[in-house]
Amino acid sequence: MRKIIHKKETYLWKRAHYHLDEYKLSKCAELIVIYLENFKNSPIKLHFREEDNVLINHNNEKDKWIVGYPDSGVIWFSNTGKTTIQGENSDCRTINLNRPMVIIKLIDYYLANGWNPKSAKQSFVINNALEMLEFIDLTEKK
Repeated sequence: MRKIIHKKETYLWKRAHYHLDEYKLSKCAELIVIYLENFKNSPIKLHFREEDNVLINHNNEKDKWIVGYPDSGVIWFSNTGKTTIQGENSDCRTINLNRPMVIIKLIDYYLANGWNPKSAKQSFVINNALEMLEFIDLTEKK
């Protein structure tokens, strides 16, 4: 677990890459788990699944989020289906889920949108976290 102190509160978080058992587009997914220190029973669990691109409406079929491969913990928005690492997309947006500033933005967003770790009795689970990316800018221009 990694630690962040944000607004005088201590949060612990981790990121993991995993593969879906059932999928249509891609088996790759990233998981972020964040909890407020001393409130381990009420974490937020964010699942970023490339599979959820089908839920997001874009103008071009090639526009999609690429999740976690070939760089674990990184999500790309690509209009070519390729990443900058693959050398075929020099204008893609990236989100590095390994960066503390990205985690702070996620904490702020979800605290303002329903996550209350001090009063919750269970996990706050978001299975389609890619949809949230339409509302909060976590990207870095490459």
